[in-house]
Amino acid sequence: MSEHEWLDVSPESLGFMEGLYEQWLRDPNAVDAHWGTTFAGWKARARSGNGNGSTNLNGNGNGTGNGAYRTAVGLGPTFRPATVFNPPTAVPTSAAALNFSPRMAEMAARQDRVDQLIRAYRVRGHMLAKLDPLGLPRAGNPELELSHYELSEADLDLYFSSRTIVGSSVLTLRQILERLTNTYCGAIGVQFMHIDDLRTKDWLQNRMESTENKRTLSRDEQLRILTKLTDAEIFEDFVHKKFLGAKRFSLEGAESLVPLLDLAIESAAEHGAREIVLGMPHRGRLNVLVNIMGKSAREIFREFEDRDPHKNIGGGDVKYHMGYSTDYPTTSGRAVHLSLCFNPSHLEFVGPVALGRARAKQDRAYGGDRAAVLPIAIHGDAAIAGQGVVQEMLNMSGLPGYTAGGTLHIVVNNQVGFTTPPESARSTQYATDVAKMLQIPIFHVNGEDPAAVAQVIQVAMDFRQEFKKDVVIDMYCYRRYGHNEGDDPSFTQPVMYAAIRQRKSVREGYVESLRRIGGLDADDAHDIVIARKAHLEDELSAARSDEFKPRELSPGIWTGYVGGADKDVPEVPTTVPPEALSGLLRVQTTVPKHFHLHPKIVKLLDTRAEMADGRRPLDWGAGEAAAYASLVAQGTHVRLAGQDAGRGTFSHRHAVLHDYATGGRYVPLQHVTDTQAGFEVYDSPLTETGVLGFEYGVSLDWPDRLVLWEAQFGDFCNVAQ
Repeated sequence: MSEHEWLDVSPESLGFMEGLYEQWLRDPNAVDAHWGTTFAGWKARARSGNGNGSTNLNGNGNGTGNGAYRTAVGLGPTFRPATVFNPPTAVPTSAAALNFSPRMAEMAARQDRVDQLIRAYRVRGHMLAKLDPLGLPRAGNPELELSHYELSEADLDLYFSSRTIVGSSVLTLRQILERLTNTYCGAIGVQFMHIDDLRTKDWLQNRMESTENKRTLSRDEQLRILTKLTDAEIFEDFVHKKFLGAKRFSLEGAESLVPLLDLAIESAAEHGAREIVLGMPHRGRLNVLVNIMGKSAREIFREFEDRDPHKNIGGGDVKYHMGYSTDYPTTSGRAVHLSLCFNPSHLEFVGPVALGRARAKQDRAYGGDRAAVLPIAIHGDAAIAGQGVVQEMLNMSGLPGYTAGGTLHIVVNNQVGFTTPPESARSTQYATDVAKMLQIPIFHVNGEDPAAVAQVIQVAMDFRQEFKKDVVIDMYCYRRYGHNEGDDPSFTQPVMYAAIRQRKSVREGYVESLRRIGGLDADDAHDIVIARKAHLEDELSAARSDEFKPRELSPGIWTGYVGGADKDVPEVPTTVPPEALSGLLRVQTTVPKHFHLHPKIVKLLDTRAEMADGRRPLDWGAGEAAAYASLVAQGTHVRLAGQDAGRGTFSHRHAVLHDYATGGRYVPLQHVTDTQAGFEVYDSPLTETGVLGFEYGVSLDWPDRLVLWEAQFGDFCNVAQ
């Protein structure tokens, strides 16, 4: 082959050869002699082809950059690195260069080791991320060290193919490491390489690496975040001083939760969400009630004052478990309805309830549009790792009867339980490792970096919109006080709390960072603080006034039901005439013309036909089928779920028939009348607590629907109760 002939090469080789050419330009002795001869010939042809060889990589210069190479191989001066994904498939070479010398083999091997290093940053980079606001050192990982790949600092300024990094074709090793470190080892660490689906993985990789995991915030966005941080901090400080010694389970140390939720709501609105259902524990609930849910601070203060001691007799520490609903105004002008679930438990049981409520809203009000309602589950780090109901909830997330289009999981990671350190609370590196059972990303973020929090929430919400799957944000923070404000955490965590006592608040740190970049002056921050303190003083005065009137809560969809606005709802007749029941049962004994019944099902349906005609007494399965049919025929939806609910544990129900030849499904109760309400039956996972919580949540937001959960034998007494 002569030097004017062409050699077919892959796109990968283009970047590799560009790297060799750059090294030859800097030092002709740095590459194999065969390549040196080839490059010299290319450069000479490039000069003779355009007169002066004046095109380099940036389209200017004197022919000493990559432009000479590109001109020689016919790419021309308009070629840019972004076109690396559609490169030419041939380059000229000399016959001598076809001899793959030992030095060339070493260069290829070195490129392979760089590719391994790039992948290692995507898989292990989170292990170097600066997640802990307290700055405790991390162990790191040898897979992220140059020496592990037989690379050294001497290689940092050599060029390598970077084709897998979006927007680049060839970079120095130094540039590669800088981009990967910024993306995966800053205030954000990401676990996503366990995902099997290539499209999902590529979407995340390109989304993060194209911006180096940074979000540019406008001045308005910066001020909004600062305002929300100020709201969160001033509220806690105000309550702490005005109600000295009162338990409030404060958010101090984790104030970034408030702007995080605000940003999530804004993003949800942009994606078309109409409602959001939140489930959360007691820590930070009062702050969220006031600064996200819009509950009047005077109502909270009134509860602290305990002016109505008989109102909540038997309610215990009711302030920390109350629910609420409101319409949240967004900057787009579209209000999003928020529902915060009541939660009598201190742990994770509210999670599946919130999911069930979101699913019910989606189906009842929005025709099954999963994007219309966003469920948000807020967890504590000790609870998400320690409570089995979390695994149940995650397992349910993609099942037909339980999916809600993706839940946003937010972990307020205090890095300690009540007094139990992580090493005594879990066997995993992260509290969120249980979520790796799903094909979803897990974002770890330093809660003292509000800009990083803003980036994470944006990517997370876009991921949920794109893939309709759960997503996890693990926000590292700390708990400024103990489990409650009367507790002394230094008994068990003296070193941690010595460090916490030295910390500035998240708000103070953010103010300083905005001043450094010129996005804020001192008066802006001061004015926000003064306004918030004045507002809370007014609310406290109103709470202590004899003229105080609590907000009247509307029963909403529960109007007309017992427990709603109507206290005396009359009994409803539930009898059905025998002839009507006969017809409702008989219609369930017929199937489509070409449906192949199991031989035993033929006999079962014949027997039910006899029952419908009154020639045989009803058995349990037939009576149940007739009852469900009477409800759907009258317009009442029915949802039945449980392990083996379709067939029935004792082979008594057969609400779902399976074609004996094809496996196709037919549900007779969905074909009772032309105008009937819906009938749904789902085989649930073999779980109890999670499924029961979900079904309870469904019942809360669909009062005119019959929601049933069928337990297996004594399971309800054993666990779900």
